[in-house]
Amino acid sequence: MGLLATALCAALAACSANPGPPPVEEATPTTETATQPPAETTATTPTTTTPPSRAEAVINIGVDPLRNGMNPHLIADDSAFVRALASLVLPSAFRDGEMDTDVLESAGEVEPPSPEIAQTVRYVISPSAQWSDGTPITGSDFRYLWQGMVNTPGVVDPAGYQAIADVRVSSAGRTVDVDFARPVAEWRSLFTHLLPSHLFQPGAEDFAEALLNDIPASGGRYMVHTVDRARGVIALNRNDRFWGEDPAETDRVIFRAIRDDMQGTDQMRSGQIDFLAATPTETSVAAYSLMTDTQVRTVDQPRELQLTLSATSPLLGDVAARAELHSLIDVPLIARLAAGRSSQLPVPEHQPARGENAPPPELLQQLTADRPLRLAADPTDVTASAAVRSLVDLLSQWGVAAEIVSTDLGEITGELLPAGEVDAVIAWDHTDGSGLDLASSYLCPPVPGAPRAGNLSGYCTPETDELVRAIVAGTIDPATAAGVVEELNAAEHLVIPLLGDRRVLVLGEGIVGPDPDLDNWTAGIPTVATWRTL
Repeated sequence: MGLLATALCAALAACSANPGPPPVEEATPTTETATQPPAETTATTPTTTTPPSRAEAVINIGVDPLRNGMNPHLIADDSAFVRALASLVLPSAFRDGEMDTDVLESAGEVEPPSPEIAQTVRYVISPSAQWSDGTPITGSDFRYLWQGMVNTPGVVDPAGYQAIADVRVSSAGRTVDVDFARPVAEWRSLFTHLLPSHLFQPGAEDFAEALLNDIPASGGRYMVHTVDRARGVIALNRNDRFWGEDPAETDRVIFRAIRDDMQGTDQMRSGQIDFLAATPTETSVAAYSLMTDTQVRTVDQPRELQLTLSATSPLLGDVAARAELHSLIDVPLIARLAAGRSSQLPVPEHQPARGENAPPPELLQQLTADRPLRLAADPTDVTASAAVRSLVDLLSQWGVAAEIVSTDLGEITGELLPAGEVDAVIAWDHTDGSGLDLASSYLCPPVPGAPRAGNLSGYCTPETDELVRAIVAGTIDPATAAGVVEELNAAEHLVIPLLGDRRVLVLGEGIVGPDPDLDNWTAGIPTVATWRTL
C-alpha cells in the first residue's frame, strides 16, 4: 500500500410545447427485382441520370445483434453499438470534452450558493434545443439522468453523479445549476446522453427499463423509427426537428444484425450493407479482406470483460480466498473460450495461472465443501456466459465446487451481490482510464448492503474512500491514480480482466465517409450523420 499512502498524502418546472410528432419522410423501399419496361410507348423520352433524393438514400450498416436495451448508462446494455446509437440520437452537454453548442449556450463554474456546497456548475440550455416530439430540452432531463445514475444498480461510472448534492432548475427550465457536495474535476464528462424525462417516471424509478425496447424521442440528428428484434433491424430516420448546425446528410440509416462471417460477406457483396462494425470471429479479417473493394481494420474499445470477486461474499470475503481463486484462473484460456476464437484476441495483462504440479487449493476446497462458489453472468451476453461456464469447468479440475447463476445484471447487482447470494460476477466494464472511471471502480456503497454500481466488488475501506474522493477532485491525476488502483487490485484480488473488446470495421464502396482511407477514420458509426451514399 506504499503507493496508495504516498498518493493520498500528496494529493422543476419545465416549459413544454406539445405539437404533433415530426413529419417522417419514408424512404422508397428498395428491392432486387427488376422493373419491366412498358410493352408499348407512344413517345421517346430522353433518359437522364439523377442522383437519389435524400429519402431514397439509405445507409446500411452491419452490427452485432442487440443484446438487451439501448441505455448506454447501464452495464447490461453497454456496447460499442449502443454507445454509437446514443451519440446519434441522444443529446449531450459535452462531447469529447467540448461543449455541444447545439445543446448549450454556456457551461461553467459559478459561486456556490452556500458553504456546504463545494462546487456549482451552471449550464444554460439553448432555447432552440428540443426533443423530436417538440418538447424543449430542459433541466428536468439533467435531473432525471442524475437521479437515475445514483438510484439504479449496475450503472456505468456513477462516481461523478454520486458527488452531486442537488440539481436546481430555473428560467423556465433553461438554466441548470448543479451543486456538488464534493469537488468534481471532470464535470465536463457528466450529463452525456440525456434521456427525455417527460416520457418517463418522475424520480427516474424506471431508469433501468426506460430504453429497453425503444428510444421514444430524440435530441440528436437522427431518431429511432423502428426496432425489429426478430429481423435484427434498427431503422433511424433523420430528425426533422433537429435545430442545430450540420443536420444529417442522409435521411435513413438501417442497422442490420450480422451473426456470422458468411452472412456479413454475403450482404457486403450484394450491397445490402455498406459498412460493418462488429465483433470479429476467427476468420473475419481474412474473409472481408479477401473481398474486392473493401477496406478492413480492427480497433480496440475501452471496454473489458472482467471477473469481479465480491469482498462481502461469505466464501471470498477474505483476501486469502480471493488470491487462491485468482491463482487458478488461466486468463488466455478463458479468453479464447469466451470469445470463441484465437485470432484477433486482446488478452489483458495477467498473472500466470497455477501450474499443474502446484499444491492443491486447499482453502477453496474447504470453503466449497458445503456450499459451491456461485458465479453469476447475464444469460443474454454470450461471451460472459461462455466465460462463466469455462471457469466453472476449470475450477472443478482443481476440486473446487462452483455453480452458475444465470440471471440479468439488474438482479445480480441490485440484489444477489449485496445479499451475498453470489460470490462473483462476469460482466463487461467501461475502462477509458479517466479519473471518474477509476474512481467508480472503488466507490464505497452509500450504506452497507446497498445495490452495487461501479464498484461491483463492494470493497470499501476508509483509505479507498479517501482515494476515490481525491481522484474525483483531481488532486490525484489519472495516471497516478491508475498506478494506485493497480497496486490496490494486485493486493486485494478484486477484479480479474479476462478479455478486451476488439472490433472489426469493414468499409465497402457504397458510402463516402470521413476519409477515403478507413485507417484515417477517428471514429466509425458516431460519424454517420456526415456520410453520403454514392
